[in-house]
Amino acid sequence: MYERILIPTDGSTGTAHVAMQALDLAEQYGSTVYVLHVVDETASSLLEATGSESELEEQGERAVERIERMAQVHGVDTVTEIQTGDPASGIIDYAEEIDADLIVAGTHGRSGVQRRLIGSVAERLVRHAACPVMTVRLPESDETVTNEADARELAAEALAQSDRGDGEITGVERQVSVWVVDIESDDGESLVAYIDPVTQRTSLVARH
Repeated sequence: MYERILIPTDGSTGTAHVAMQALDLAEQYGSTVYVLHVVDETASSLLEATGSESELEEQGERAVERIERMAQVHGVDTVTEIQTGDPASGIIDYAEEIDADLIVAGTHGRSGVQRRLIGSVAERLVRHAACPVMTVRLPESDETVTNEADARELAAEALAQSDRGDGEITGVERQVSVWVVDIESDDGESLVAYIDPVTQRTSLVARH
């Protein structure tokens, strides 16, 4: 149903949630995810005199790379692209260029001057894109694993996909930048699953 899914990103907080919606669909349909950042030409020209233009490009590169890493965690093929221009027009043109089946976009961008310059990009996409547009409201955090139940589920999936057999989760702890899940395998081995709260990358290792 969806062979090519486009995720436009401006690096806003909460973009990880947008990416996860697209990656879930991509896993389901075997899709390729295209990640696009458009450096706003208006903001770029205003900031050129201050030497901040390169910072916008670097922010775009980081935004694209972050979603690319998330896709790698979930085994989804990606194509990345960075352009300069009007964000909404650039996204619409790129979607047509790659013959996108779906655009998955956040419902608001950055705050402050960039927000005023960009306007409601998602609204323009819904009105003018040739393919369907799924909008996802951006939360105040990039964390996609926000509670113990989610951490338990991911740890259980990692255990099931490993060659360590079955086991019982004996503890879950939220640390500064990682979830730590203790597991006792049926053969008596003590394991721990480390889960990245943003990308959901799960590492299952033996506790020594």
